Amino acid sequence: MKKILICILLFFALSPAYSNISCAFYTASDSISINAQKTNILTVFDTIQLNEVVSYGKLKKYQSGAKIEMIPDRKFDAYRDGSLEQLLSRTLPIVLKSTAGTLSTIRLRGTSPNHTSVNFGGINLNSLTLGQSNMSNVPMYLFDEVGVQFGSASTVNGSGSIGGAIHLGLRNNWTKGVKAEARISHGSFGEELYGTKIYLGNGKFESVTRAYFYKKDNNFKFTNTAVHDFEKSIFQIEDKQRNASVENKGLIQELNYKFSEEETLIFNLWLEKDWHQIQQNMQQNYYKPEQKEPYEDKHIRLWTSYKNNKKLFKYELSGGYVYDIGIDNGNTDDTIQTQRIIGEASVEHELNKKISYKIGVKASRISPTVYTYSDDLEYEDRLDFYASYFHKINRKLTATINLRQGLVTDFSVPFTPTFGFKYLVFSKENQALNINGNVAKSYRVPTFNDRFWGDQGNPDLNPEKGMNYELGFKWNYSNNETFGHIQLNTYFLNVDEWILWVNNNGWEPQNVQKVESKGLELMTAWNYLFFGLKTESGFNYSYTSTERKKSRTISDAVGRQLEYVPLHSGNFYSTINYNNTDFSVDFKYTDKQYTNEEDNNILSSYFLLNFSVGHQFKLNNKNKFKIKGMLNNILDTDYQSTFGYAMPGINYRLSLTYNIN
Repeated sequence: MKKILICILLFFALSPAYSNISCAFYTASDSISINAQKTNILTVFDTIQLNEVVSYGKLKKYQSGAKIEMIPDRKFDAYRDGSLEQLLSRTLPIVLKSTAGTLSTIRLRGTSPNHTSVNFGGINLNSLTLGQSNMSNVPMYLFDEVGVQFGSASTVNGSGSIGGAIHLGLRNNWTKGVKAEARISHGSFGEELYGTKIYLGNGKFESVTRAYFYKKDNNFKFTNTAVHDFEKSIFQIEDKQRNASVENKGLIQELNYKFSEEETLIFNLWLEKDWHQIQQNMQQNYYKPEQKEPYEDKHIRLWTSYKNNKKLFKYELSGGYVYDIGIDNGNTDDTIQTQRIIGEASVEHELNKKISYKIGVKASRISPTVYTYSDDLEYEDRLDFYASYFHKINRKLTATINLRQGLVTDFSVPFTPTFGFKYLVFSKENQALNINGNVAKSYRVPTFNDRFWGDQGNPDLNPEKGMNYELGFKWNYSNNETFGHIQLNTYFLNVDEWILWVNNNGWEPQNVQKVESKGLELMTAWNYLFFGLKTESGFNYSYTSTERKKSRTISDAVGRQLEYVPLHSGNFYSTINYNNTDFSVDFKYTDKQYTNEEDNNILSSYFLLNFSVGHQFKLNNKNKFKIKGMLNNILDTDYQSTFGYAMPGINYRLSLTYNIN
């Protein structure tokens, strides 16, 4: 409590010092508009739209200064047949470590997969036993939007958001009548996707059903560099990937009711079953061609929320249930299962047009059933108290404070404050410049496996702790034919008590290292006319220097770049539209990567080039369909994202979408 009071007093003490700086809070997405009533100057909008019809993924005004990116609809639609891994790696400066469609984990700003939360409503999708999400198992077809927060986000999302947070969004359209969509997609190596969406409503009540089925044989050919026959002078051979199939299916059912424009009730049920064969490395694939390791995940996720904004004190009541089970190699006796019951309540109050605050509490009870855990571990309770403060100090400067204190059964969780600001440097007729900054503390509670896995778990582990400093600039420009922005963010992230499993007369988890990540991210997006054609282009670049600064175990990698974190990475995309036809090209570059603590088995840098074309046919006002073709890895690049695991060469995907309104 003392820390909270000090933080609040410090904020108010500093506020007068900025009284000569003007500021505003903006609520639209990367667009520019003219305020003709008063000043005829451009007002720049550089956060996300606070639209009450967005059920999930809305990132609130109380995170002023945080870097939050929403994937534009056009780019999102281009990867709707694929997974979250494909969307993020090709549209944002984010690196993921992947196998050929069976497992993909994120390294946001050089942190580990455990340091980025993936959120659906008030549910963190990360496994409570493993601590991470498989990005290959998150289908984009089921969702309407994806938002990514770069940098520490624990004050808003709780444990596990040291590197950042991803938000999956559904939009409430309040449909009147019937709308439907059917989608079919076929591609190389036995890839198939079948999906449908059905919308029913009368303007107040809405039912939305989203379902999909996806499979891939993954039987692609590749050059096997792990085969060595010195007698025959054979050091590589043409091989084919075996036993790496994928089969996923899922359904989201929405039932929403709008009492009025300011009072809504939503109910969402997400059922998911993901099955894949664990991809074997090149050596195993060649010498043990019959080896199969199936793994299956099943999930039930339920989230409901009642929101009332009619009165002076706006409030929201939410609740959810999550059931996760993993079945390794078909062995149902070795149970790996968790259940969660979640409840959350928040109240928001606007003191005036410039000042508002929000307070809330979130509680969950977790019941793990894992064959190696002690029977004494029946459940764990988690309780989080949070408070947010928004202050539009003047016309140009906005500041926010977020505070969070968590309580966990038999575990100590640190207090996490965040301070952020946004400052409008100038605003002219066709351009404007914003500066934003953020200082945030973050944490991660060790996973259940870290603490309770048989005799190896360590219940005395400390939470991982992060400290994030960020400064960003965003320049927006607009004229009659061109509009867009250039954005540059720099950051410094310190993660202490980083947990690793180490071999100390047997494997066990320990708080062993301190890691520093510092870097910059350059992002651009432009819409313009090119020889009379509507064109959208963008370039993303990331410089990520992530190093161990201290290690309690002997390591040759102290002071060297961390494993699976490329120093340089980037991507470029461009789309040209002509008479309902889109032509797109994009490429991705990934720098070399270390794969262990020794200076061997280094992954080479690689460059991937992709192309797509699509055309929409409008039959009448109620019926239309779109056909799209995509050609990936046009240069047939031979590369690896995980050391020793093959990745596919050139491949295609064709899709057909039919819409009825």
